[in-house]
Amino acid sequence: MRFGFATAVAALTLGVGAGSAFSQQACLTREEAVAVKARVMQTELMVATLSCVRAVDQSSKYNAFMERHSAELQRHNRVIQQHFARVGGGNPQRRYDTFTTALANDASNRSMANPTFCHDTTALFDSIVRIERGKLADAVEERARHTPQRFGELCGRDPAMQYALAR
Repeated sequence: MRFGFATAVAALTLGVGAGSAFSQQACLTREEAVAVKARVMQTELMVATLSCVRAVDQSSKYNAFMERHSAELQRHNRVIQQHFARVGGGNPQRRYDTFTTALANDASNRSMANPTFCHDTTALFDSIVRIERGKLADAVEERARHTPQRFGELCGRDPAMQYALAR
């Protein structure tokens, strides 16, 4: 599912001539990687909430998640924005916006390509209600260990991050 997106992003990245200095600079710190994973989870939940409202209405769980973790999510978003400012090379806000749009588009494309998407997200929604306030970082790290998720890798191989950095 994600291979077409990753391939397109890889082509964009190669097209900008990213050398080893750029690659090192584009590496995510540990804190940035966790922030990206949290943003990915938030985006996937948002897309599932909006896409599946008729099939499986999870809006109350999504709203509870957002309320419980809003401070932590805001902190993670600031870390991602600071990443784009740190790596330089253009307008950091525009690259952050490109990044968040790429995440949402990817999640939306996966939701449309998978006929069982709404049913499949039930387990994710059930798991998020158990995440304690202040423990979101731990939860996203644990989730990343058990899913084929590529977002939030430490050294620039993250598809959405590469896409945004190439802009």
